[in-house]
Amino acid sequence: MRSLSGISFALALLVSSSVGTQVGAQTAPSQAAPPQTARQALIEMLFGEAPDHFEKHLPDVTHQTLDKLRRKNGQDLPRIISLLAARPRAGGGKLETFDTGPTFLSATEPPYGQYEKIYMTVERDDLAGDEDQIELAMHMISDGKEEALLPIVLRFTFAMKMESEVWRLNEVSGTVRFPLADPVFLKDLEEYEFRQNEQMVLWSVRAVINAERLYQSAQGSYACALSALGAAGKEAGATKRVYLYDSQVASGKKNGYTFAISGCDTSHYRVVAEPEVPDSGQRAFCSDESGTVRASADGKSATCLASGKVVEEKVPAAIHATGAPPQNNAASGTSLPAQRVRVSQGVAAGLILSKVPPIYPPLARQARVKGTVVLKALINQAGDVESLELVSGDPMLTPAALDAVKQWKYRPYLLNGNAVYVETQVTVNFALSEH
Repeated sequence: MRSLSGISFALALLVSSSVGTQVGAQTAPSQAAPPQTARQALIEMLFGEAPDHFEKHLPDVTHQTLDKLRRKNGQDLPRIISLLAARPRAGGGKLETFDTGPTFLSATEPPYGQYEKIYMTVERDDLAGDEDQIELAMHMISDGKEEALLPIVLRFTFAMKMESEVWRLNEVSGTVRFPLADPVFLKDLEEYEFRQNEQMVLWSVRAVINAERLYQSAQGSYACALSALGAAGKEAGATKRVYLYDSQVASGKKNGYTFAISGCDTSHYRVVAEPEVPDSGQRAFCSDESGTVRASADGKSATCLASGKVVEEKVPAAIHATGAPPQNNAASGTSLPAQRVRVSQGVAAGLILSKVPPIYPPLARQARVKGTVVLKALINQAGDVESLELVSGDPMLTPAALDAVKQWKYRPYLLNGNAVYVETQVTVNFALSEH
């Protein structure tokens, strides 16, 4: 799992002060070194190794305030900031800074996040007398290509001012730019939304796979229609069992996709999810009784079934507490529906054996998106989360909540001494730290 985003790592670098670096474009020692530039002063402040490298580039008025804080409460802010560097320094990787040229910083194999390289470019270096505005833009490289952030353009501006013949950092500002008229930005935004939607569709295909397994275990054959997996109500005087609890998927349409089951007989089936809009740029997904999920870039289910690329290996089968399928009623020739009870969130929380925390989506954190995601969960007789259905929540947070909750493990809920299915709601909170 991703313990910390590449964004967090890059930001940590910018508030660090003592990271072991390799500095590019260094000036060779000479008898008369040229005056330090504002950019060189910024590099020294953030990444220098001298004892006073950070404080040296703070304004005099800032020094006065920090001295007061030291006397009053013993807090040494520069020292605290220096300690922030320990984490990225201990993580390894290679970090380089450049005091000339278009690149300001380059970090390869950063210790945190999924990115293989993070670098910052100099977008603007406006020197006017004794003041200099240095604007830096952040770039993330993953799988050999730059990855968009939301997509957004994230930039930092450092306001440097000469004071007593030393460049001092007067202000740091960060901006998030949304170029709404930029065709490239709009294309990236469209692709981002597609990726988020595809994750939801992939989860829905998984739910159908598990529902078919349960149906086959109880009925002796696969269901040949989604309605058969999700139908409720009365059948032959008895309550019909529901295997697929996502009513939208059971109806055949969800998130702009059409779901269907085909090629079905007692021992085989095929499930497909195809975009409703042809040539939309979204992929089609498909699977069969093997549980392997495939996808096709052209968005056509026929291509997916014939030559789709594997995107997920066999989905783990739902496990019953007894290790065997539900017992059949020999007298009537029908299967007994597995008992299911609905419990409150509080009761379900008391059954949790292991709880995987959600990973805050880096893009959501950067966009300051917070809140709760509410899911409807079906927990099987072994205590595994068998299916999840979104009740409410921000689209940027929902995939992370689903990925976390599906890994939770519960203690089997016993009714009259027998393990039964449990339906409950799960609330996942995403809160932004104020520090």
